[in-house]
This record gives sequence, C-alpha cells and structure tokens, in this order.
Amino acid sequence: MKNFTNKHRFKKRQKWYQGYWSPSQAQPVAAKAIEQSTLSASLDLASELPIAVTVAIIVLSMLPLILNVMGVDFSSSEVAFDLEAAGSLSPQALTDALHHALQGSYVHTILEWSAVCAAIFTVILAFAHFNIKHDITTPVIGVALLCAGCMDAFHTLAADRLIEAAASNQNLIPFTWALCRLFNAALTIFGVSLFLRGNLQKEWQGNTVFVTLISSGFGALAYGVIYVCANRAILPTTMFPNALITRPWDIWPLILFVIAGIWIYPRFHRKNPSLFSHALVVSTIPNIATQAHMAFGSTALFDNDFNIAHFLKIIAYLVPLIGLVLDYIRTSQALEQCNHDFLAEISERRRIELDLKSAITELQTTQTQLIQTEKMSSLGQLVAGVAHEINNPVNFIYGNIAPAKTYIKDLLYLLGLYRQQYPEPPAAITQFSDEIDLEFLEEDLPKTLSSMQMGAKRIQQIVLSLRNFSRLDEAESKQADLHEGIDSTLVILGNRLKAKTHHSEIEVLRDYGDLPSVQCHPGQVNQVFMNILANAIDAIEERYSILENNQKDYCGCIRVKTQHLHPNQVLIEISDNGVGMPPNILNKIFDPFFTTKAVGQGTGMGMPISYQIITEKHGGRLTCESIVGEGTTFYVQIPMMLEHDAA
Repeated sequence: MKNFTNKHRFKKRQKWYQGYWSPSQAQPVAAKAIEQSTLSASLDLASELPIAVTVAIIVLSMLPLILNVMGVDFSSSEVAFDLEAAGSLSPQALTDALHHALQGSYVHTILEWSAVCAAIFTVILAFAHFNIKHDITTPVIGVALLCAGCMDAFHTLAADRLIEAAASNQNLIPFTWALCRLFNAALTIFGVSLFLRGNLQKEWQGNTVFVTLISSGFGALAYGVIYVCANRAILPTTMFPNALITRPWDIWPLILFVIAGIWIYPRFHRKNPSLFSHALVVSTIPNIATQAHMAFGSTALFDNDFNIAHFLKIIAYLVPLIGLVLDYIRTSQALEQCNHDFLAEISERRRIELDLKSAITELQTTQTQLIQTEKMSSLGQLVAGVAHEINNPVNFIYGNIAPAKTYIKDLLYLLGLYRQQYPEPPAAITQFSDEIDLEFLEEDLPKTLSSMQMGAKRIQQIVLSLRNFSRLDEAESKQADLHEGIDSTLVILGNRLKAKTHHSEIEVLRDYGDLPSVQCHPGQVNQVFMNILANAIDAIEERYSILENNQKDYCGCIRVKTQHLHPNQVLIEISDNGVGMPPNILNKIFDPFFTTKAVGQGTGMGMPISYQIITEKHGGRLTCESIVGEGTTFYVQIPMMLEHDAA
C-alpha cells in the first residue's frame, strides 16, 4: 500500500513538472507544490492510526505465539467429572469439582463476552460518530461488528445452554464460531464493496434511520442462524485433530480476511480516508492471526490455540474502538484549536478595529488641527498685515502730535503778546473772536491734542498686542515673556470683557509672579491662553444668563496667576467663577470633537489642540479642576527649556 501511494504521488509530480513548469513561474509553482505536498502529508497522518498503535497491535498478535515457543500454555485444564465419585463428595467438594470441570467453559464465556462487550462499545461509538459526522465508514464497520457481536452473543448463550439447544457443544461451538467469523468477514467485505462500486454514499450519509433498519435486519438474521444451528441434532464435523488444517471451516474466513486486508480495505481507506477506515485495515492483522490459530492449531475445545484465538478476536474488535477513540480525541483537539484560532481571530479583528478607530480619530484630529492651524496662520497673517498697515500711519500721527502741541503752544503765546500790545483790537477781530469762542478754543485745544496723543498710543498698544499674539515675525522656538503673551491675549479679548446690556464688566485679576523668559513656541502658547480665556468668558456669560434676575449679586471674574516652580518649571493658573463642569464632562474636555456648546458655536477641538500643544510640543502638563456653580481652574505647567533645544 505504501509503495502504491509513493508511485501515485510520483506520477502526480511528473504531471505537474510537465504541465506547469516554466522559468517565470518556477518559484510560485514550486512553493504551491510544496504547500500542497505538506497538506497532503498532514491529511495522511490525520487519517491513519499512530505507528505506535499499529506496532502494538502487531506485537499483541504475535505475542501468544512467541510465548508458546517459550513454553507458555494458554489451554484450559480438562478434568472429566467423575459421576461415580460424586455421590461420596460433600456439597462443597462437589461444587468445587463441577467448577473445576467447567473451567474451560468459563474461560470461553469470559473471552466471548469480552469480545461482545468490545463490539457493543465500538458499535455505540460508531453510531454516535455517524450521527455527528455522517462518515459512511462508521455504519459499514458498525453494522458488521453489531452482527458479529450478536452472533457471538447468541453463540455463547447457546454454548452455555442459556438458549435451548439440541446440538452438543463439541460441534455447536466450533461450527457456530466458524459461521460467526465467516459472517463477520463476508458482511464487512460486502458493505465495503458496495461503497467501492456503487453510489450508496448518498443513501447512507446522514440517514440514521436507514442504518438502524439495516442493523436490525442483520441482527435478526444472526439470531436466526444461531437458533437454527443450536436446534439441529446433527451438525457438520468441523475439527480434524490429525489433519494439517485442523479446522477447515475456518479457512474461508481466513481467506476473506487476507483478501480484505491486502486489497479491499486499503482501497476503501484511500477512497474514504479516516481513522476508522484505517482501523479496519489494521484490524485484519489480529483477525488473520485469530483464524490462523483456529484453522491450523486448535484441535479441541478450550485448548491453547482456541483460547488464543478468542483473545485475539477481542483485540480485533478493539482496534476499531481505538480508531474511534483517537478520532474523538483528534476531533476534540481540532475543535479546541479551531476555537483557539477563532478567539485569536476575534481578538485580532478587535485589535484591528480599535487600531482603525484610533487611526480614524487621529486622522480626524489631524485634519481638524490642520484646519485650525491654517485658520490661525491665515489669521496671523491677516493680523500681521493689518497691524503693519495701521502701525505706519499711527506712528506718523503719534510722532507729529508732539511738534503740533509745541507749535500751538507758541501760537497761543504769540496771541497773548498781541493782546498785550493791542488791547483794543478792531471790531472785525473782536466779532470773529466772539464767534469762534477764542477763550474756550485756547483752553480746549491742548486737551484735544493730549486726547489724540492718548488715542494714538492706545492704537500702538493694540497693534503691538496683535503682533505679539500672532508671532509671525519671530522664530518658531525662542525665549518669550509669558506675561506679555497673556496681556496680548487679554487685549484682543478686551471687547468681550466689557460690560454688556445683560451683565457688568468681567473683572480680570493679574497675580503675576517673577517669571523668567521661557523657551517655547510663543504663537502656540498664546493660542492655548486664548482657548482657555475664551472658555472662561463663555462660562461666566452662561452663569449670567442663568442668574437673570440675580445679576446684581454676581460679578464675573477671571484670575490669572503665574509662579516659578523651581528648578525649571513655570505654572500658569487661569481661574473663573463661571458655571463650572460636572465630573462626567470634566473627564471628556480633552477628547477630540467633544463640546457642550450648541451646533455651530464650537468644534470641540480647542482644548484637545491646547492639550497637544502643552503636552506634546512642550513636554508639559495641562490639567483642570471644576466645581459646578463655583467655577473652573486650568493649570498650565511647562518647562523653561524644550527638550530638543536642551539636547
């Protein structure tokens, strides 16, 4: 069988070489062939009994013969029961004598019923296996073993006279034994041959009722054969002690088992590879040994070869049982591996799903941040451009106010001298002086120039704040004064801090510590200040809207405190007395796209971007504390030197 398989594989490889080889496809085709060869080898191993089991069965089949050569005898002692001496024996001694005389019958009964039990266990497992997997090999062997087991059981019952019998055991036991063995071999070969030649697989596969009916029919046939034989007064002679073939009737089962083991069963296994079908092939080894002991060795009931044959028949029945058990074990292992792979695949898919969700969130965050950065860049460019355009004329105006004040002062002094030299001016001058209210003009003109000077200076401060906030004309990373950035941000937000019709002015308290210059990205840090201060103003305005009639009892306030944390950290605390946040919202404020504002009023990216700027860009910390109804405090802690700059 092994040589046949190797030749078959060689022909398949030859065809592969002739039909698929080409230089350009050499590596892919070779890899595919190796993969298929590996898979085929694994399937062959999965459908065959382990080598150790096969070797153990061969050893067990040969062991009795080896022990016989070594002088071990397995025959049951034959002691004739002395009827004449029976009358003088005590009841206990009589019982012992009867048991001693029936020792061979007891051993025969034990061996036969052991074989029957093995057959029954195998049949039960075979039918359960068939009901689960619908493998057509199991009902074939199962029905054969069931019928053989039934015949063995009826044969034993008749031999022990538990079934009424007319024939003597000297003829009944060997004759029905031969019939049982012949029936077992013929029925199995017949069923296997049908599956090899016909298309009964579709009828048997999945049809438990059909298999049950067939089994019941053959079981009834087995009982009928044994019943007829047991009730015949004369049976054919089956034992010839002085002949070469001591039991000619057992030659026919021997021939059938040899033919089945060499030709029929291997073909059936190749067509339907499974542990059970391979067990059918291996079971022919103890079956052949069994029939050989009977046909060429047994000359009497319960002799050495008789008992060995019955023992080997048990081994033959156990081989399919071992195949079924191993198949159940492998199926369980395969199912466990399948579950393990399935759970691993589920875990992998969950991990991939989480990675995809994380990637999508990161992509959305990056996209929003890019948009926000572009907006801030555009705003910075616009602010820088406007500030530059305003700065020039404002500087021109502011620079000319001081000379104008000097010129006007000189002119007013000159006008005073004219009044001293000409105390009585002409009527036209007096009339025009009254029309323009010269005295008020002399008093108000210096004030007007001072007011213009203050306004120009205020415009200069605003322009400077805009330039400080945008930081477009400065390096990306540089030494910066954080107080200047906070003040610039407050100047830009000044309009929102002023009093409105529904609330009073929002007070800003500055508690600045002695901060040294910090190495940072000034524009990004100012953006963080802007986001936090804008949210503080929103919280205060929301509290104003909630209080309504009690506005007089509440005054919005923002407190900015800075301090130097030795040796190389600075801390900025920005607090408000707004509405505050509950814990469930506080835990989400740094999550991308999370916002409590109405649609169109917030993107949910201000605080996440601020968190990223402080933690990732500057290696600092951004935390928040809040109490509902009392307010919120943000803590911005950054190092005085960036890590890459320090390196």
